[in-house]
Amino acid sequence: MRWRFERSGCERVFETGRAMERLKNTGLVLCLFVVLLVIFSSYFRANEVGTFFGALAGTPLLVHVFNRVAPRRNKPESERSTTALVAHSEPMPRPTEQVVVLRMEGPTGRP
Repeated sequence: MRWRFERSGCERVFETGRAMERLKNTGLVLCLFVVLLVIFSSYFRANEVGTFFGALAGTPLLVHVFNRVAPRRNKPESERSTTALVAHSEPMPRPTEQVVVLRMEGPTGRP
């Protein structure tokens, strides 16, 4: 007997958000690698092999230092769910009523 578990829309959005965050982080690491390549080749005048291995060694080192200096803020799982967000939200204020009176006057200034 197979059990089928269907995921709710909220879980799919959360997984998509996590995948997008991982894709963003991967892109940032690749950009850091390219920046280190440029720095080592231009400013330190290293040859091609030295530039490549310097950037290859420097990228994980800088990522580790950044993660130690600015740690990620993880929210508890209960605060991530939509129902928890709705439960903790403040009620929306009702808009105040506004009345606009238009008065048409004739060419003589009388209604």
